[in-house]
Amino acid sequence: MKPFFSIVIPTLNEELFLPKLLDDLITQKENNYEIIIVDGKSKDGTIEVVNKYKKKLKLIKLIESNKRNLCFQRNLGAQNSIGEYLVFLDADSRIYKSYLYELKKTIDKYSYLFLTTYQLSDDRDNFNILLSQIANYGLEILKLLNKQMAPGYNFVIFKDIFIKLKGFNEKTTISEDHDLSIRIEKAGIKLHIIPKKLLKWSLRRIKKDGYLNIFIKYGIASFYTILLGEITDKKLGYQSQMGGHYFKESNIKKADIKLQKYLNNIKNLFNKLIQD
Repeated sequence: MKPFFSIVIPTLNEELFLPKLLDDLITQKENNYEIIIVDGKSKDGTIEVVNKYKKKLKLIKLIESNKRNLCFQRNLGAQNSIGEYLVFLDADSRIYKSYLYELKKTIDKYSYLFLTTYQLSDDRDNFNILLSQIANYGLEILKLLNKQMAPGYNFVIFKDIFIKLKGFNEKTTISEDHDLSIRIEKAGIKLHIIPKKLLKWSLRRIKKDGYLNIFIKYGIASFYTILLGEITDKKLGYQSQMGGHYFKESNIKKADIKLQKYLNNIKNLFNKLIQD
């Protein structure tokens, strides 16, 4: 039977995180899906992980990409998919067992073509929980401003529309999800946000690069994308920082550490107020 969902997961050295997401997929209430892993020639045990899970998951395929590029790998996965809807997840994402069920139920009832869901942080830190809630409200605000955005790690789209719009812009270095979301809106298709926390947002990039650095970078990227369009500047992007290996490296600059120190003080104060 043709799968309803094609779940596309780009990977690069994700042997530690990918098994957790694949375990989440095994426990899904909705099981009419295929999984497409698009790997950028990982040097760790990512390929071995995928081969191991082929025994546990009915429809899982591995595509080896000749290019290490997030957008390229997502597009390649979509081109090799057979499902009606594409679900883009990142290897470090976690999903609750009702994730696909709620998507399918909503699509069956309302025939939405473009969807995302609310999210929760991947740890129990009060400050990070607040950040994830702010991110959820941010999606609603962008939708009201007619500048809709679905995060690339929680991006659900009717396949025919994705193909027609030529998918993610492979020239972009950051905010590729916002760029495509706006193009989808210009094509007359509105984003539907399911107001349920069905996905855990990985904070590893924030923890690695620092809260303030991430806020500044993504803030600039969002405003630029809204006002001027795609961003192709490699200095502002993160394509070179893709992959699990990046988060094992220690290369934070002294200036970044100072910025992080100030934010940690704010974070500690917030947590103290919550506990009191």
